[in-house]
Amino acid sequence: MKETIRIEDRAELIGFLRGIGTEARFITLDTETPVKMRKTGNPYVGTIKIAKRNGLIGVDFVRACERRYAKLHNLDQKDVEYTPGKVWYEHCMTAENKPLALCQHKTKKTQKYLQYFPLRNLGETLYVHPTLGQLTKEQIDDMYARFVRPEDREEWKPRVITLGIDSIRSVTFRKIKLLNETASRLLGRLERWKNVRVDTRPVVALED
Repeated sequence: MKETIRIEDRAELIGFLRGIGTEARFITLDTETPVKMRKTGNPYVGTIKIAKRNGLIGVDFVRACERRYAKLHNLDQKDVEYTPGKVWYEHCMTAENKPLALCQHKTKKTQKYLQYFPLRNLGETLYVHPTLGQLTKEQIDDMYARFVRPEDREEWKPRVITLGIDSIRSVTFRKIKLLNETASRLLGRLERWKNVRVDTRPVVALED
């Protein structure tokens, strides 16, 4: 019998992420996140992005970087060593000192985050402003062109998002057997789809 795991409660989500440790999981999220952008002279300040998207947790980021760098530069992976740079958050750890998908702010420990590797956007992503209402395509394009900083990421690094737990309205999990090499290839192959929107019925994640 398969069991659907759907979580909408913040405390339950934090507990679940601690409980599964470093297991690889396929996830589907419903999120509402403030758009980070420059405020000066910006009529779009306060816009909320409403999206459904899926991705992976439990992927070894360091090994994924090493594999992709080696492939890009035609090197043997064992000859590549990647050391992550400094960031504003830290991973919560298992008793064996292994990083969880659950993260926290380095100085504000009560602020928790979910780190995941995005694969695809599902359905239509909406942008809603408190006074302008739902933004049009022209307004969204203008907002990103003038006020949102472009993503600065080297091509051999997989996309990774550290998302505030409070931004997650619901999340479903499916346990999967995923080797790091498989994960790296999957993240690389789907990289070109990161901004694709597709019409789809709601995704239900099942526990194997």
